[in-house]
Amino acid sequence: MKQNLDSAVKSQPQIAPPGAERATVKINVDLLVIHAAELLTARTPDSLPARAAQLDTLELIPDGALAVVDGRIVAVGTTAELSATYTASRVEDASGRLVSPGFVDPHTHLLHGGTRHEDWEGKVLEAPSLGIGGGILSTITGTREASDGALLAGGRAVLDDLLVNGTTTVEVKSGYGLARAEEVRLVRLASELGHPARIVSTYLGAHMVPDEFRTDRAGYVDEVIATLPEIAADVDSIDIACDPISFTASESRRIAEAARALGLALRFHADQTGDAGGTALAVEFGALSVDHLDEVSDAGLSALAASGSVGVVFPTANAHLLDMTSSLQPGGRPAKDLAAWAQRVRDSGAALALSTDYNPGTSPCSSMQIVLQLAARLYRWSYAQVWQMATINAAAALGLAAEIGSLDVGKRADFVLWDVPSHGAVVHRIGSNLVHQVYRDGELVAERGRVQTRVAAEVGAVS
Repeated sequence: MKQNLDSAVKSQPQIAPPGAERATVKINVDLLVIHAAELLTARTPDSLPARAAQLDTLELIPDGALAVVDGRIVAVGTTAELSATYTASRVEDASGRLVSPGFVDPHTHLLHGGTRHEDWEGKVLEAPSLGIGGGILSTITGTREASDGALLAGGRAVLDDLLVNGTTTVEVKSGYGLARAEEVRLVRLASELGHPARIVSTYLGAHMVPDEFRTDRAGYVDEVIATLPEIAADVDSIDIACDPISFTASESRRIAEAARALGLALRFHADQTGDAGGTALAVEFGALSVDHLDEVSDAGLSALAASGSVGVVFPTANAHLLDMTSSLQPGGRPAKDLAAWAQRVRDSGAALALSTDYNPGTSPCSSMQIVLQLAARLYRWSYAQVWQMATINAAAALGLAAEIGSLDVGKRADFVLWDVPSHGAVVHRIGSNLVHQVYRDGELVAERGRVQTRVAAEVGAVS
């Protein structure tokens, strides 16, 4: 479902900025949020992703306020500044609460059949298991066997959980059909989710080689390429998994060239289980995002840092795959030094974003709050860093930073009111949903852990 978010504010009223000479009559807006204990804007110059030292600078406005007209932000400042200029049909008093942009989750595998909880217990106990590839293949079988209704119901349930935990924009991939008709079906179902969260659709036919093409890899690459014209009008991007367990750099290049010829935006799963050259290839093709990076080479990381592509990383996947703990068996796999890896990636100067990587096997997580919390604990990243990686940088990973990801004039009014006064309190807490209210395009879409179903039907159709 192709997103057509406006790149510029249309038909906005001429509204004086905060601090301008006071008019005799105040200007009426649709919504005025006032008295935020902290207004976390996540604003960056020209809405470019924060990187390097800029990640440590997070704009916070005490006693903050914002004004909304027609679903867009028209003013940001202190309560004193905005109250002097504006009046509103609706006023939301955020006293004692943090107000932040809605989270942006730039990488999920939302539509799938079945669960892989039994596989995971085998991993915990180091019992014989199917492994990562086998796990994906079991999900492919479950997805192919599931009805449209079951896939939609499961996807909407996860979207509900993401939304009530503060996520207002979610990328949704295909990738568990791995047959032309099945992948087209998943792309169609993504357009039918009908949810108040904003959906960004991605075709991931090149997730891995299915069993029926195990001895004909080139034939499956041909099938992925042949599917591109069929889904081109219905997706925002395509994804290619360039990794030792998925596709080689040469196979990935064939798919990327075909996608570029059709004008499709690109994303890459790259170098998760080993260095396949995926990061450098993604940068070469101007990919919006390069995701995973667990085994990225120095050359690949340098290329990413010099590019406009955003690296997306997944602390919940690291936690769920037990990367931070050593094997129980003598001589088994040692724990990974996640903090050292994270420091290397961050200090490279690459633009980085966070995501749940929601999927039924390696990261069954639907809370961006937990993602921030684990990024601080496992990667030793600061509050300012993780907040920017989950908002403005995550929006950049979707190519939408001009529209969402920060509280700034002209942008969509996607924001969250929190039951804590400080952004640090969200990262410090673990395992609790601290969201009070969630707004998308200036409309209340979730409150106290419940999706507002009446609004869902109305907002779900807005692109």
